[in-house]
Amino acid sequence: MVGRRQGRLASPYRVVLQRMAAGSLTNYWKSLANSNQAPLATALIVALLLLSSCRSSLEALPCARDQRCLRYGLSADIPVLDPHYAKAPEAGMIFRQLYDTLVYRSGDTHEFLPGLATNWDLSADGLVYTFALRRDVVFHDGSRFDAAAVGSNIERIFDPNIPQSLARELLGPLTQYEVAGDFTIRLILASPFPGLLDALAQPTLGIASPAALATHGFLRYQFHHAGTGPFQLENYLPGERIELRRFEDYRVSPSIYQPLAGDEITRVEFVLQSAADVDALPALRDSLDVLDDLSPVDAQNLAGNSRVQILPVDIPGLSVQFLFNTGRPSIDKRTVRLALLLATNRIAISDQVYFNFSPVAWAPLSTATGYSHTGYVDQFAYNLSAAQALLAEAGYSDSDADGLVDRDGEPLALSVVVPPWGGLPAVVSLLQQQWQALGVALEIEQVPGRSRLRSLIQSGRYDLLPVDQYGIDPNALSSVFLADSLYGASQSPNDELETLLLSAMHATDSQARRTLVYNIQATIMDEQLILPIREYVRLTAARAGLRNLRFDAYGFYPLLFNASLAGS
Repeated sequence: MVGRRQGRLASPYRVVLQRMAAGSLTNYWKSLANSNQAPLATALIVALLLLSSCRSSLEALPCARDQRCLRYGLSADIPVLDPHYAKAPEAGMIFRQLYDTLVYRSGDTHEFLPGLATNWDLSADGLVYTFALRRDVVFHDGSRFDAAAVGSNIERIFDPNIPQSLARELLGPLTQYEVAGDFTIRLILASPFPGLLDALAQPTLGIASPAALATHGFLRYQFHHAGTGPFQLENYLPGERIELRRFEDYRVSPSIYQPLAGDEITRVEFVLQSAADVDALPALRDSLDVLDDLSPVDAQNLAGNSRVQILPVDIPGLSVQFLFNTGRPSIDKRTVRLALLLATNRIAISDQVYFNFSPVAWAPLSTATGYSHTGYVDQFAYNLSAAQALLAEAGYSDSDADGLVDRDGEPLALSVVVPPWGGLPAVVSLLQQQWQALGVALEIEQVPGRSRLRSLIQSGRYDLLPVDQYGIDPNALSSVFLADSLYGASQSPNDELETLLLSAMHATDSQARRTLVYNIQATIMDEQLILPIREYVRLTAARAGLRNLRFDAYGFYPLLFNASLAGS
């Protein structure tokens, strides 16, 4: 073997998948400053201040039509544009263009496809993945892609001096890698982990040039990306725009792409926060080709317009749902939780808030994952009289005729935490009205962003909490329902559920794992641990002349390789 080398990672990490928390840049630096990484935080702040002071001197490269340039409006800012440390899901929309991953997933079947790895195998004990790598790939900076480059990326992800990241969490029990040849690498696990291939297919685990990483360091790499993907970074102005141009020496071309026709776009300009406060139709007419994360109201208004196309994309992962805090009084009783499910008219919510763009959810996992339990369709359909009977059975009645049910003089009053995204404020407003008919008071606590939301999650000071976890692999369930997950403060001990989750996390037989996942969902629904609301459908608007804009298997991430503009 040539170039044999081993790298042992700092420590194994328990997998908790898809904790995507896109907080503000300020809150991100504050979290560093309050940790043991204060020197790093100080350096980051200084670097960003210097960058912002010279921003006006950076030349803006206009996105001219005759250059076949696509202007893509994003609904969010991206606090950190680094594949290994970014937390905002929108960041993956950029990384999918700049980087290739070892494997990809088919959008139709979810099967794993070759990427930077041509083939792979798994040892009989489920602990060692061996990948054979492509031999003809170069990074955007001209350096060669090989097994040592993959090892360098893994070392960086597990660097103990750099903040905990989604990329690190996705890799779960990975503890060691072995460069077994110039184009062969082995990844060694502490325990079987069938979610590894799914992790390696996600854009946050794109492979970067070790030379570029070493040259620019952690602080400046986000301004000097060098991957192997179909586009390369041209310019990045934080909070404003990200400009890419097509990589002329692109060689990977996984089968998720189509052969080039010759009229594809050559440049992309992502406009940050452009969808936050704009009128969709004028924006698409005057300045943008694509508008991301369209509201259902705007989608409804634009649906009949011949100049615009609406692209609904199913997002796999957990359905949009509220987690009941079973450790709190009142809703620690299953009868009460069941009454609340039956008093919720989810069809009305889908109609009034989402204009039927998002179907009603009946199970913990969305149908887009391929693992959703279909046995609960209509099982908890709206039935106010049955809900009232259940509360009476639990000892609740309106003893003082004030419109609220009570037991032993204590009214049934609950609190819900709601962030500003995803139409959730409108959802909880309807819940408040619907549960009022049941005699239940619902207090709404609005939170401005993900930092405050995370602190409330960890405190457990709420009765209901919205959950959003994205991804195809069913280990997304573990990130919420395992006792030591971020949401652990919300749950009373449930030994049966814990055992099922751990078994599914490590089961290598696909059929046995599928059965475990169904049993997990059945336990969650039979115990009424959640209130499922809707299947997550992300709405994107585009000019009618835009062709071949598709999205990968994860739904969030556009595939721009084949996109073209009519008349370009």
